Amino acid sequence: MAELNYSTTISIDTENSIFNFYSMVDGSIEHFVKGFPNGPLNDDFFEKFKLAVRNYVNKKPSEKIRKVTVVLPDSAVLTDMVKVPTMKGMGQTKKMLDVTLSSLYRNYNDLRVSSYLADHNKQYSTFAVSAVQRKIVSAIYAACSENKLLADTLVNTSSATIGGAVLINPKLKNKTYLFLDIKEVSSHFIFVVNGKAVGSYTLPFGLDFLNKSKVVQEDMLFDHSFAELAVLNAREKAKAKKLTIMALDPESDEADEDFDSDTEVLALGADEELPAEDEEIEEAEETDDEETEAEANENTVAEPMPSLKLFTKKAPRKLPKFMQREIPETDEGILFENFRIFVKWALTLIHENEKFTELGKPEFVCVNLPRNMVYILDKVNEEAEENGIEFTHLPFNVTGRPIRYNLELYGGLAPKQISAGKF
Repeated sequence: MAELNYSTTISIDTENSIFNFYSMVDGSIEHFVKGFPNGPLNDDFFEKFKLAVRNYVNKKPSEKIRKVTVVLPDSAVLTDMVKVPTMKGMGQTKKMLDVTLSSLYRNYNDLRVSSYLADHNKQYSTFAVSAVQRKIVSAIYAACSENKLLADTLVNTSSATIGGAVLINPKLKNKTYLFLDIKEVSSHFIFVVNGKAVGSYTLPFGLDFLNKSKVVQEDMLFDHSFAELAVLNAREKAKAKKLTIMALDPESDEADEDFDSDTEVLALGADEELPAEDEEIEEAEETDDEETEAEANENTVAEPMPSLKLFTKKAPRKLPKFMQREIPETDEGILFENFRIFVKWALTLIHENEKFTELGKPEFVCVNLPRNMVYILDKVNEEAEENGIEFTHLPFNVTGRPIRYNLELYGGLAPKQISAGKF
């Protein structure tokens, strides 16, 4: 068999419930996808992962053991910025970091930790920390080795994405910026400090939203239906419980406060007297059998079903007129109005994440956009002075959807370009 020049990235994409097998064979991209039922990364999940790897290897056999990069979802990787006192010698400072991490995370001994020195002075040293459960690492190594693959590099999605961006635009290397990767149904913000990914944030909408032919309010882009229904049901149950307690316990102090004594007297009648004790006993004997029969009949009657109210999704929030802008009618105006939501999130994330920005404020926001939408950044930058930052786009020197829409997979083909988040 002729030896092929293989480079391969295997990605676990829990967001879309797929395994990606992304290879470059003699300069040509091959991309295979295998779906899986979403769920936790447990033993059952890694059995499915092992089977998917086996199927891929059978399709693309090799006489030699191939090195692969495995990209883990950001949700499976812990990222943090930890500040510790600067000790004499880096070895002592590292020991202080271990002590601090063991006190922060109770399962520290079960974690595989990767860290690097992000900033330091005479008083404090700041480390960028990434951690993943050891059992996840072991399961991936086992699944690959059983199928003649060597998991040479394990990396989180954010770091692999920045690695792919640097391959496309080497000028991004060692820069400090905020990267926005807009995919089909999601978007990912990544904080980059000195060329290294240190944190990320995901929005549940992407090109599917930007391609809409109408302006969409931001509150309609987030589906909180289950949370809203849970809160509504909790309130209804709380009210129902309070009313039931008042009805079943009329002698309680709370019920006495609501008890209307005048109404009770009127119900008895002003001239009526309570029956004598003997009369009560005699009447009870006469009606005892009738009451017993009535109770038996009541027990056989099904309780009425409680009335159900249908939950409907919320309507768009109505803003006062002074907060509304004129709704555009042109395609360019609609795209700009919708893209303003990404601008708002970028500015908010920069403002609210001092832990990252104190290491270096982003110099710009780099956006991975399709070619036909890049023009909108010129309109955004008309407000650059007000926003305090400029928006740029990832160059198009490397073309094609297989690369630009899969930066994390493309970055995995050159693991040496990835400078953080590796295990």
